[in-house]
Amino acid sequence: MVRLAAISGKWRLNESRTDYSSGAGQHVTYVDSIDCDELRIILCLEFERHAPPHEIAALKMALVDSQEVSYSVESAGSFDFLVELSPADMASFNAWMKSFGAAFAKLVARCEECFVCRRYVRRTGGDRALWVRSGDSLKRIDLAAVDKIVADGDYVQVFADSHHWLLHSTMHSLRTRLEGDEFLQLHRSIIVRRGFIDRLAHHGRSWTAHLRDGSVERISKTHVAEALQATRSAMPESESSSIVHLGEAPELRLAKS
Repeated sequence: MVRLAAISGKWRLNESRTDYSSGAGQHVTYVDSIDCDELRIILCLEFERHAPPHEIAALKMALVDSQEVSYSVESAGSFDFLVELSPADMASFNAWMKSFGAAFAKLVARCEECFVCRRYVRRTGGDRALWVRSGDSLKRIDLAAVDKIVADGDYVQVFADSHHWLLHSTMHSLRTRLEGDEFLQLHRSIIVRRGFIDRLAHHGRSWTAHLRDGSVERISKTHVAEALQATRSAMPESESSSIVHLGEAPELRLAKS
């Protein structure tokens, strides 16, 4: 069952997951839902059957070239042409409709308006990427480019290539997607790429991770063993014995990857 949560506010991305089983095994399909409070309108047009074709073609071109139109689609069925508009407000939309009033009266037999409430983007679990909202579009971020993911209330901040984006997801959901030794969870609020850790430092009974952006994050006791194991696997065999006992190494540097 796909779980999709409603999100208040301006264009937010929400990540949900449903599992499908087949004879060849199990694969995962993710559904990203995007809610918005911006005005988006889909206009569905049915043209007059006996209208001059060249005039209909001219109207289509005028709609496509209109600044308020984001997308346009020719269709076969109940409607002949669909356009998605992104006016600033209803007054702008009404003014836009008035500008096409004469052409619509002559060439359009039926016109219906639909207001966009939410978008859904479907992708398979094999896609090694995160999709984040960037302006009015979705941006694909390869997992290999992600440096760290930080919890931020009901959202997470995704950091990659010196930029960061807001994603509506849980740390648990992302940790499931990031399975493997490429990423480490340092504590309940942060996941980092192993290659983004510069060194691990031991202070008394606690450990901290010094990241390549200059930040320092504590490592919770439940994740110390995993972090040290990652360090061990990244170090030459001759040096790995220095991290067997926590008190023996005040500072451990991870090999760059």
